[in-house]
Amino acid sequence: MALTRDKIKKEDKWNIESIYKDNQEFDEYYNKLDTMIDELSHKLTNFLDSKDNFTDFMLFDEKISILLEKLYVYASCKNDEDKSNSTYQALSGEMNNIYSKYSEVTSSVEPRLLRLSKDKLKEYFSSTKLKDYDYYYDRLINRKDHTLDEKQEELLSTLMIPLSNNSDTASYLMDADMKFGKIMDEDGKRVELTSSNYSNFIMSKNRNVRKTAFKKYHKTYGSFNNTLTSTYYQTVKTDSIIARLRGYASSLDMYMTPSKLPVRLYTNLINTVHDNLDVLYKYYDLKKEMLHLDSYHLYDGYASVIPSLDKTYTFDEAKDLVLDALNIMGEEYTNILKTAFTDNWIDKYPNVGKRGGAYSTGSYDTLPFVLMNFEGKYQDVSTMAHELGHSMHTYFSHKYNNYVKSSYPIFLAEIASTTNELLLSDYMFKHAKTIDEKLSILNDRLDNFKATFYRQTMFGEFEKIVHEYVEQGNVLTPDYLEKTYKDLNRLYFGKGVVVDDEIKYEWSRIPHFYTPFYVYKYATSISISYYVARNIINKTPGFREKYIEFLKSGGRDYPLNILKLIDIDLTDNKVFVSAIESFKEDLDLFEKLYREKEVR
Repeated sequence: MALTRDKIKKEDKWNIESIYKDNQEFDEYYNKLDTMIDELSHKLTNFLDSKDNFTDFMLFDEKISILLEKLYVYASCKNDEDKSNSTYQALSGEMNNIYSKYSEVTSSVEPRLLRLSKDKLKEYFSSTKLKDYDYYYDRLINRKDHTLDEKQEELLSTLMIPLSNNSDTASYLMDADMKFGKIMDEDGKRVELTSSNYSNFIMSKNRNVRKTAFKKYHKTYGSFNNTLTSTYYQTVKTDSIIARLRGYASSLDMYMTPSKLPVRLYTNLINTVHDNLDVLYKYYDLKKEMLHLDSYHLYDGYASVIPSLDKTYTFDEAKDLVLDALNIMGEEYTNILKTAFTDNWIDKYPNVGKRGGAYSTGSYDTLPFVLMNFEGKYQDVSTMAHELGHSMHTYFSHKYNNYVKSSYPIFLAEIASTTNELLLSDYMFKHAKTIDEKLSILNDRLDNFKATFYRQTMFGEFEKIVHEYVEQGNVLTPDYLEKTYKDLNRLYFGKGVVVDDEIKYEWSRIPHFYTPFYVYKYATSISISYYVARNIINKTPGFREKYIEFLKSGGRDYPLNILKLIDIDLTDNKVFVSAIESFKEDLDLFEKLYREKEVR
């Protein structure tokens, strides 16, 4: 049973008091921030009257942003310690209020800047005090080429709220209104099927439970297909209209261009996957054999082919494993990593009211904290390595950059974390004492790659096809979406897998589709992580030093330029091919070990 927060030892909690010693000190800085935002509002009235006024405004806004983020980290972390604590609920609410106030005050800044001529913008950003704003300035100039006139921008801004509520409508429908009925569980009891427990049933050892859950769950989505088609169509159509108004070649171009990511990166990923589906087909064939099935259905995809290992770890054992696994990163990295444990970056254990899951957080002048709910499973050890990857990336980015260049772009955000997972996995495999342990480690790695690389690419391809269809003047219908999605499943699963008809409804339950052209980043990130891990494990001369520099780069430049620090060019397919080769090597080794075990 989880302890109450006050019963958790101090050494097992994160040191949030290193930000503010108590709520009283928080309140002092909160009130200071409130006054500063009022002053910023006053400065806004004439911030474009002169170069000096503009410089003063930008630097003052920077100070506010640093303080705002610091206050937010304190309030959100304290609230996540115990969601039932009304004091910290109020603190979190106060931060939401002041964020809204700041956003309202600054909402007109960039639109007003974008209405200036390029010459005037260049003049304003030429101040030596704003030398670190060169990347910000470049992105602003790129956006200017796709900015409408003042009245059009004002009209578009007004319309975006009603135009962007489709995801909320779909979310309310899926999370609150849908009822999936009851099914028989493994113990023969009738239980309610829900969105939250579906994953447990689809992984059941009992095939009939998996099958029933799969069919009932997706058929329920199918009964809402007209409504969900409408909400998704409005999302896609809105993107199509805005892309055309802003002068982009397509919706995909609109999402890629701001980060200077070429559309061919997206198509290279899809084409490379198409050229290497045979490896994925082999993966499914082996799973079918290991499950002793005459036919392999989609509802068999999450059934474990390896008996679960009951091995558990104490937190200290997990810490030692992570430190040992990441020792390969070198002295600078590991010395800082050790302070995560000595300086209380990590909030370790579950307690009553604590937020579930795990995450890494921190602001420019705080520690990069990690929230965990450690229970001793291997997955918890892997999660520790993952979240500390984020925190180390944050630490280096903040330490080696001024504030305006300290945040790494979202496109690169999962590389450091996934690299750490792979390094831990490699270490655990090399130190495994039994075939079962080795098979378990490889199985986790294979399943994760399949889900993150192949499945997310399939999602990305679905988005591309659908957006292009609408951009050609077509209207989305349930029949079109269902056929398109089912055809993609046939392609990605191959002839050796029975593609059950109910899968045609699955598209409607993927919330990421309401954040267009995002899921492909999971596939690119895991590809890059495999490339990084392979070079670090193989001790490629000079590569480890390049990777540390990559972690220190923060947000100094566009993602593709930052990736050049580690010799990666995503405009070709070499990194994707390299990742697939790693997957194939793992699969071949997995099969070899499996057959060795079968012979014994």
